[in-house]
Amino acid sequence: MKEKFDLRTLEGSKRIFRISVAAVILFSFFAYMFACNWGRVKISELNIDSRGSVMQATMYTPTNTNSESNLPCVIFTHGLSCNHSTVNPFAEELAKRGFAVLSVSTYGSGESETSDMSDPSFGMYDALQYVRTLNYVDQTRIGMIGHSQGSKNTSAAVDMDSSLYTLNDLKINILYNTFGQKFTAEEIKQSADDLAAARLDANELSAYKVLAAQAEQYFTTRMKAAVILGGNWGSEAQEVTVGGITVTREANTNMCYMISTFNEGRAGTGQQNLSKEEMMAKFQSAEPLTAATWYSLDQTSNVQNPASTKLGGLEDVSYTTDTALASAIDNRTTRIIVNQLGGHAKDYFSKDSMHYIAKYFEQTLQYNCGNITDPATVPMSEHSSTFMIRETLDLLAMFALFVSIIALAGMLLHTKRYAELRMECCEPFTTKKSGTFWLAAVLLIVSTMIAEYFVATKGPMLGFKSEFLKHFLSLDFTANIHLWFMWILSVLSAIVLAVFAVLTKKQTGKNMLKELNFTISLKKIARYFLLSCVLIVYAYLALATMKYFFHQDFRFWDNGMKDMLPQYWTLCLRYSLFVLPSFVVSAMMVNGGRMKDMGDGWNTLLQMVIAGIGIYILVAYSYGTVYAEYASTGVGRAPAIAFISTWPMLINLPVFAFINRKLYKVSGSIWLPAFVNTWIVVWSMVSCQSQTGYYLLGNFAAKWLGIF
Repeated sequence: MKEKFDLRTLEGSKRIFRISVAAVILFSFFAYMFACNWGRVKISELNIDSRGSVMQATMYTPTNTNSESNLPCVIFTHGLSCNHSTVNPFAEELAKRGFAVLSVSTYGSGESETSDMSDPSFGMYDALQYVRTLNYVDQTRIGMIGHSQGSKNTSAAVDMDSSLYTLNDLKINILYNTFGQKFTAEEIKQSADDLAAARLDANELSAYKVLAAQAEQYFTTRMKAAVILGGNWGSEAQEVTVGGITVTREANTNMCYMISTFNEGRAGTGQQNLSKEEMMAKFQSAEPLTAATWYSLDQTSNVQNPASTKLGGLEDVSYTTDTALASAIDNRTTRIIVNQLGGHAKDYFSKDSMHYIAKYFEQTLQYNCGNITDPATVPMSEHSSTFMIRETLDLLAMFALFVSIIALAGMLLHTKRYAELRMECCEPFTTKKSGTFWLAAVLLIVSTMIAEYFVATKGPMLGFKSEFLKHFLSLDFTANIHLWFMWILSVLSAIVLAVFAVLTKKQTGKNMLKELNFTISLKKIARYFLLSCVLIVYAYLALATMKYFFHQDFRFWDNGMKDMLPQYWTLCLRYSLFVLPSFVVSAMMVNGGRMKDMGDGWNTLLQMVIAGIGIYILVAYSYGTVYAEYASTGVGRAPAIAFISTWPMLINLPVFAFINRKLYKVSGSIWLPAFVNTWIVVWSMVSCQSQTGYYLLGNFAAKWLGIF
């Protein structure tokens, strides 16, 4: 049986390739079935043309949607260093509840092109305008949510769209501007309709009613609700003139602030935001806020600091039974703050977040599998979510893809074109009793911890002083963090490798570099590179196929490979020049560290553990301490080490070790796994992160020409 699945044989490679490809298809198919709620939700890929620029988006609608559906719609967007695939789990969950959902990659992210960058919402207002063209959307029930940087973009869209005037304010101004009515400060609080009936003659009153109906149409079609997820942004109070009198007003949009308990890299944690003056001011509260509680703003007061009214808990009062809440929601005056357990990156990967988002939009848009005011409606529980199953299936599909790449390499290395690249693997250098091996293993684990600690604590401060590098490597700071991590780890690993190689040569008399086929001709190295290109083209075609048929990419959380614009491959090539050395070192360390008295499977598993356990130890320590503190005190704080930008390494490092071992096994050289791993990581870096910096610095052709 073992021989049937031997990657060193053509038949074994073929057999594994067929099985792994079937696994990719099956996992992607079932991921799609969970995403579309087993056929109840239609998923459509869109390119929204606005401002002469195209935004990439995905639309989710119930399968029976038509022009008479009159559905509420929620627009989702992502944070910095991400694209809209990141927030698709939430989009899927709301779509299951019958909402129309538009998930958008903002300008300069994913496959979205750039605008002139003058739009403070980075395309969210344009996405809102697109939704207003859809005949199946109820224009009076539109919501928006953005995470992290996306929350800033959402706030900007709220300010651009929402009226600072209440409906009564708009009508008072009609009386003031059109009919010349004069008002006192107390009179502008009164019903404009009543004032019109008392002051206008029949003809004027008739004209007023037409204008008042237009004002109501305008007011009720403004964005009704917004969620600020993982950020402190939001609309600020501003001075406006009502009936000739200056008053202070907030944006007339229901607002929810969702902030995690352990919010890495932010000014404060969730609990701290409850007592922040700036947040209290947004809620018109003179005392610390109460989490998960509805507040109703006073939008009639003429004083500088009016007081809001508490209406009850998110779980305790409902639009269907509480008239005060219903009135506040319809008047767009509610505010609510929610603290969910977790960190910043977990905001968009949390059942708690999904619970609150579903509950919030259920109330503010009065919908959950139907209008909640309809007695026949049976809402889906806000606790019922399956996105983690879909995410896990996509992860398994990604693993299956990696296995198929390895098997395809084994097949190609048996063809006439690539046969000469198939070399003999060296014999293991050590045994389980070898102190040299265990010393190297410990040093590698410590090296990983040092590299991770450095980048996690420095975070966004890591960058390039060189103008050349700023232009050449133009992704945002997260990519820089990844690069710094890999550079530091590669330098430390190279030192460990050198020590290990010297000690091994003393013990065995063998030159490790030569035995691992590192010192081969440049021609062969070039041919390995070309073979790696063939393999990555296959992987991208596999992705495109799964995307076309099943609307799935290969990802988990904020890590994976996505489709991207063709010009971004030039960016991948640039980043590869800086990533390759680290994978050359790791390929030599992983394959040079095998033990004679241990089977190949156990050798591979051990190398995977050594590669990744350092980060897992730091994560366990960092988050374990803050969770323990929270459990004992009830107060959350940001972890001592912010891993927000390096979460992908939790998966990547063990997987890369696996690929290192298996591709070395089929090729006999460390160059093929080094090239393939380089392609995978730069593809992931470029396709899963924001391209804003890329666009800000000019188009790719100009940049290539201008940097030299």
